[in-house]
Amino acid sequence: MISYISLIFYMIAFIHIILFLLWGNKNVRSLFNIFTGTGLLFNIADMALRYFNTGAAPTSTLYDVMNMVCISFGITYFILYAKYKRPLIGLFISPFMVAASIVSICFPPNVSPSYPVIDSIWRYVHLPFIVLGTTFLVAAFTASLMYLIQEAQLKKKNFGFIFQRFPALDTIANINNTSLQTGFYLFTIGSALGFVWMLQNNLEEILSSEKIIFSILTWFLYAALIILKKHKPMTPKQTAQWTVIGFILILVTYVGVANFMLR
Repeated sequence: MISYISLIFYMIAFIHIILFLLWGNKNVRSLFNIFTGTGLLFNIADMALRYFNTGAAPTSTLYDVMNMVCISFGITYFILYAKYKRPLIGLFISPFMVAASIVSICFPPNVSPSYPVIDSIWRYVHLPFIVLGTTFLVAAFTASLMYLIQEAQLKKKNFGFIFQRFPALDTIANINNTSLQTGFYLFTIGSALGFVWMLQNNLEEILSSEKIIFSILTWFLYAALIILKKHKPMTPKQTAQWTVIGFILILVTYVGVANFMLR
């Protein structure tokens, strides 16, 4: 199965980014990008083949959704790497790709008939925006962790290999801001399209849906964070702390999504 091949490449890539953290060798950094990119291509090939063989959209099963999550993480990493040339972003994103690959394998890839509302075109349009927006918000979370770790190293005057490998605080703050804003805009588009999809059900179901409730909470948290940053300057540390809180809400949201799809 192609998903197993992707998982192998992601695991090898994760090993290489750890080696890069320890050694700082540029060849190891290049190998990390190669292995990650190869795993990403296999994920894309898997999605394309499943579509041509079954005719089902790449959101028909949890296997497909987790495959999309892997692809979104890969796209997020390479966009941020192209902009900032900081491979250690992958140190935190790579474990998510490995985890998503493992989870996808745990679910059967068989496509079963869905209810008419589940087959709505709005679902197929909104879910990619939600997933890609979420992976950018996860990237903001990882950048926040990098910032807090690097700041702690600086305060302790611990200038070891972690301090030397991690980007400067200003660069990490920029990565966080870019990821946060991009993720928020994509998440907003996906949420709006998802609301149109949910309107095809009755209002009572919309108001009682865990997915909608937690999505709205997540959106409002990030909206408040971005508004505060614009109108009341926040320190990078405060931004990092609030981003971590937002990530916790994202995890809760995804639990709600999983429960919704397994009903």
